[in-house]
Amino acid sequence: MTKVVLILAVVLTLASLSLAGSPTVRGQVRNPSGKLLYNTKTTGNTTEVRNPSGKLIIRSKTTGNKTEVRSPTGKLLETIKTTK
Repeated sequence: MTKVVLILAVVLTLASLSLAGSPTVRGQVRNPSGKLLYNTKTTGNTTEVRNPSGKLIIRSKTTGNKTEVRSPTGKLLETIKTTK
């Protein structure tokens, strides 16, 4: 019985740590009159931009000192390098 409780405690601790490490941030881009242009969702180092109907427009991923922007099909659109 103690082994089951211990395993359950470890699983719950690991799950909470994984969720705490990369929270999901949702945002909206609107024009000056208030019309919704895009919905954004950032999880960890990945950002998705969608139109108001939910269709994926671009996906970007940041690793180290570069950001790769890709189309919905996965084609590389742009690589942005940053200097630190």
